[in-house]
Amino acid sequence: MVNREYPSIGAEFAEQFSVEVDDGVTIAAYELTNAQSNTPALLWGHANGFSAGSYLPLLRRLVNGGLRVFSYDVRGQGGSTTPPEPFAKTITFDRFARDLEQVTTAVLARAPGAPIYFAGHSFSAAAMYYLGGGLGFAPWRAVTTFDATLRPSDHQDIMTAYYAKRPSMSHGALRRRRFFDSRDAYIEAMGRPHAYGSFARNMLEAHCHATLRPRQDGTEGWELSCPPEVEAATYEAVGRTTAPYDSLPKFPVSAHMIGADLEAHGGTWIGRLQPEFARRLPHGRYTKMTGHGHLMPFEQPAKCVEIVLEMLRED
Repeated sequence: MVNREYPSIGAEFAEQFSVEVDDGVTIAAYELTNAQSNTPALLWGHANGFSAGSYLPLLRRLVNGGLRVFSYDVRGQGGSTTPPEPFAKTITFDRFARDLEQVTTAVLARAPGAPIYFAGHSFSAAAMYYLGGGLGFAPWRAVTTFDATLRPSDHQDIMTAYYAKRPSMSHGALRRRRFFDSRDAYIEAMGRPHAYGSFARNMLEAHCHATLRPRQDGTEGWELSCPPEVEAATYEAVGRTTAPYDSLPKFPVSAHMIGADLEAHGGTWIGRLQPEFARRLPHGRYTKMTGHGHLMPFEQPAKCVEIVLEMLRED
């Protein structure tokens, strides 16, 4: 078990609290500061290879919009501890969902009586759908998800055609550069057009600050707080199961699925299948984020915040 003491959101912006989950992993969770205590609660989930702090400017906008905002780092990423190997058994959708259940329970205890909502990006959104539809835990009043990554048990032709032209995500993660001399070097590398050059500048800087920590081997410099092998194992967990997708018809809560534009930079099969995902939900609807790909919260944070706040106005 790796001991991490480098949270993805600093104390000036959030109160950190730890959630000890069933297999001994410690999940780093955060409550954003400057929120009023009598406001609705929102729990935000992050994408693979990112962290809660990657979305900090967006989360602070949500606080300003009248929400009590919580977030967390998934197992092995950000400020959470890394589970023991083999990762095929300890980095799985069952684990992601049960971790989310325990984090949500902790949030409910910190905000007793407040209505709670969920918003999330990519695979954490899939974990939430699985938790609600497959495992029967769905305390949220409503949910909004951005390009939820659910492997379908049908539509295999779409996925096959997509990956025939490019390597798998796990392969790409294992090739990721792990070490950097400085934070500025990391920002420069990530800001290039083929990387995250389409991000809003404040989102790029937040992400680079949140996903880097001092090297753990005693060498001067910085390293990714989500090791490439953990990121790769998380992608493999997404690809191993169709359970989140298969559980959608049993998801009991109103859900707004925001899908990426397949033709935009960063658009994938995930965005193409979002309309089908939404049709499987008993109380689902779909909106296409025209002109933006999978990483839309970083490209259009203000628009994504407005979509989340719309969920509360409509509830």
